[in-house]
Amino acid sequence: MRTAAKVLVDTLVAHGIDRAFCVPGESYLAVMDALHDDPVLDLVSCRHEGGAAWMALADAKLTGRAGIVFASRGPGATNASIAGHSAEQGSFPLVMLMGQVSTSKIGKRATQEINYNKTFSDIAKSVEEVDKPDRVGEVVARAIRIAESGTPGPVVVALPTDVLAATSDAATVTRRKGAAVRPNDSDTASVADMIKAAERPIMIVGGRVDSAEARRSLLAASEAWGIPVLPTYVHQDVFPNDHPNYAGELGIRPPSGVAETALNADLIVAVGTKMGIGMATMNERLPVAGQKVVHVYPEASVIGRHFDVELGIVSDAGAFLESLAAQNAPELSDARKSWIEASHAGYTDFADSPSRPADDGLDFGHVIDAMKTHVPDDAVITVDAGSFSSWLHHKYPFKSSQNLLGSECGAMGMSIPAAVAAAIRYPDRRIVAVVGDGGALMSGYELATAVAAGVKNLCIVISNNNAYGTIRMHQETHYPGRPHATDLVNPDFTILAQAFGAKGLAIETAEEADAVMREALSADVPVIVEARTSLENVDAKNSITELRAR
Repeated sequence: MRTAAKVLVDTLVAHGIDRAFCVPGESYLAVMDALHDDPVLDLVSCRHEGGAAWMALADAKLTGRAGIVFASRGPGATNASIAGHSAEQGSFPLVMLMGQVSTSKIGKRATQEINYNKTFSDIAKSVEEVDKPDRVGEVVARAIRIAESGTPGPVVVALPTDVLAATSDAATVTRRKGAAVRPNDSDTASVADMIKAAERPIMIVGGRVDSAEARRSLLAASEAWGIPVLPTYVHQDVFPNDHPNYAGELGIRPPSGVAETALNADLIVAVGTKMGIGMATMNERLPVAGQKVVHVYPEASVIGRHFDVELGIVSDAGAFLESLAAQNAPELSDARKSWIEASHAGYTDFADSPSRPADDGLDFGHVIDAMKTHVPDDAVITVDAGSFSSWLHHKYPFKSSQNLLGSECGAMGMSIPAAVAAAIRYPDRRIVAVVGDGGALMSGYELATAVAAGVKNLCIVISNNNAYGTIRMHQETHYPGRPHATDLVNPDFTILAQAFGAKGLAIETAEEADAVMREALSADVPVIVEARTSLENVDAKNSITELRAR
């Protein structure tokens, strides 16, 4: 007879889960013991539950399956919660298997006990607690199904210590086939008619365009119907950025040309994005008066939540795009061709602008220029939150053969753990983490996890301007000349890399960028590249001097 912990592991494997991330915890010792003699699941031991949860979320984004993180009760669970928040905001499946005190202690405020329903109710799609050993497989299977269905998101499962250790004769629960949500022919035909009638249509696409097939269908639909494509924040990889139909990312403070394209459109076809009140709508600047909106999303409750839509379609993004591409599209008019050219120019006018000189360090644009040359077409690129990321988001030409991983909730700390997870998942692809000095010291310790796993394909690029750059930018905008608490004292990141057993390189001048990035991206050991960047050039668009002058 198996333990309930073994039933749990076998249920995960039966659902196609091959890897989970953790910091070893007292409350799920039975799970680790179940894997000792039968290591059917790769359990990656990390250095902090926050890093482990970020890795699980990154793995979910790469595989399309629920990411799995184990966290111990109380402190471990709350450490992991930030990735749960990001999974909810970005709509990606994450199952958080959390330790709990023994069943006899629940409700008595025992040491490290938390009420998971109260603590995670605003983050998780569902919170489950296993009360009997024979229900472990059933509950875990349901958690995976909920996490992956409809609008994907995080599910929390609380696992009392005594339940996991107990024996169970319950059967392994296997994966049930999910229902496909497809558009009906009349809805797709209506969208086609609306695109024909429009003068300036655009397509806003989000993270639910998450498979190679969906990306191919997006490209085919955009080309057939002559529609400029604007991906939402951290999803530029869904569409080739060098394509004439690419119109730029609707992310944090998009360049003026990108924003103008979105504001001047007369029809928005939003696919695979929730179109919330954040970045996808430019903080509620969209839709403007007179704009018609078609919203395609796999869950009806999301459509029309914040504004009226001309047509709402409950459908998987890939299925809709495939159906739209198959419609009989007319030959593109000269006016439509001009709209496409103007929309692409709105992106390239800023993307192709030269880097700016600075007296206090390197403009990070020079590093991005070197990445354009040396990052492979099949790379996985991870990005942290911060003003440094504006160069990557608005100037790096992503390819749809690449993957971009970032946190939709704007949290710092994801980039390095996500890159470690990607490097373990795809040892034959080059993995590039782009991170600021603030985020690097929030989760850079997970480089130890990469070294322990034998990772050789990881390059971490740190933009070090010795400041929390985004907050400094806001300070100079709202309280010019009055910065406080945003200066940082950092280590020499090249020496820190060596301490972990990695290679450390530095870029101090524009002339060094190309050679250093070439070396870093051909190394067979993990590499940290410290770009010693300008604080004056606080992001890709603004300088501190300009912000103060305004």
